[in-house]
Amino acid sequence: MTEFETAELTFSLVGYGMTAMALYFTVVSGYLIVAYLVGEQLSTSQMIIVSSLFSVFAFILVFGSYSFFAEANRVGSVSSSSAEYWLSSVVGIAELAGIIAAFKFMFDIRKKAVIAPPNKI
Repeated sequence: MTEFETAELTFSLVGYGMTAMALYFTVVSGYLIVAYLVGEQLSTSQMIIVSSLFSVFAFILVFGSYSFFAEANRVGSVSSSSAEYWLSSVVGIAELAGIIAAFKFMFDIRKKAVIAPPNKI
């Protein structure tokens, strides 16, 4: 593969990784909005369904962004002393932390509903 083709493939892989990150942020934002607006009103089964769908899509996107960035490192022959080498690991860990934080947010919203149920007239 020529140097130009290697550079083009590397930048394409980075672009795909960034697209997976953007989709990840969309999925997490949607889950947080659902948790904030209707989390305390969801039944347990509804919460499990929403959380299961969220976790499946979020984990797929974490794996996708990690894989694209790691492959870009491999194709681009990035050395372990450069900052780009650690990009895939840092992004993967940050995205996993985001999933955990989103679940904690849903738990806190639902816990608040149990402690102080809404007033019914």
